[in-house]
Amino acid sequence: MVKLKGRSEESTQLAKERRRQILKAAVRCFRKRGFHQTTLRDIASEFGMSVGHIYNYFESKEAIIEAMVEDSTNRFNEMVTQQKLSRASSEANLPRENLSHVIDAFLDPEIAPLAVAIMNEAMINPRVYNMTVNATARVREHIIRTYFTGPDEKEDYISRIPPVVAETRIVSFRAILEGLRIAVLFNPDVDRELLKRITVDRILKIVEMEREEDRLLYGKSEK
Repeated sequence: MVKLKGRSEESTQLAKERRRQILKAAVRCFRKRGFHQTTLRDIASEFGMSVGHIYNYFESKEAIIEAMVEDSTNRFNEMVTQQKLSRASSEANLPRENLSHVIDAFLDPEIAPLAVAIMNEAMINPRVYNMTVNATARVREHIIRTYFTGPDEKEDYISRIPPVVAETRIVSFRAILEGLRIAVLFNPDVDRELLKRITVDRILKIVEMEREEDRLLYGKSEK
C-alpha cells in the first residue's frame, strides 16, 4: 500500500526545492555581476519570480550567501567523514581517491570563483566575515572530532595529540587547498590533473610524516 505524503511534508520539500533553485539563480548572478552589483531583483529575475517571492525564503542577499556557505561547509564535512571511513577500508587506494575528490571540490570551475568572491566579500562585509569564520571553525571542529578524538584500535595515540597541534595542522591543510584554488584561477592553462596528482602525493607524504612523528611522541601512554 502506497503511503501518501502529508501536506506539511510536501510543503517542506517544496520549500527546500525553492530555496535550492533560488541559490542556483543567485550563483549565476554572482558569477556574472559580482556580489555588489547583484541585487535581489536581479536574482528574482534570473529565477523567474518576483522579489516578494524571494523574501519568502531569504530576508536579504547576505542570507543567500550564508546559505551558500552552509551548503559548502556541509558538503566538505561529508567528504572528510568519507575520507576517514576509507582509512578503515581494506582498499589501499581509497584515501588517495577521496583526497582527490576533496581537491576536485576546491577546484570546481563553477564553485572556485564564487568561493574566492565570498572571501573577498568577507574582508569588507562584517556579517559575511563572521559567517565565514564560523563555517571555517565548524570544518576544523568536525575534522578534530573525526580524526583526533575517540578510540582507534590501530592508532590509539591519536587522542593524545594536543588540540593546538591538531588545530594548527588543519589550518595548514586548509591553507594548501585555498592556495591551490587561487593558483588555478590565475593559472588557467595549468594541467589540473597533474597538479591534483602532485598535490595529493605531497599531502599524503606530509600526513605519513606527521603520523610517524606522532607515534614517537604520543605512542606510549604515561605510566
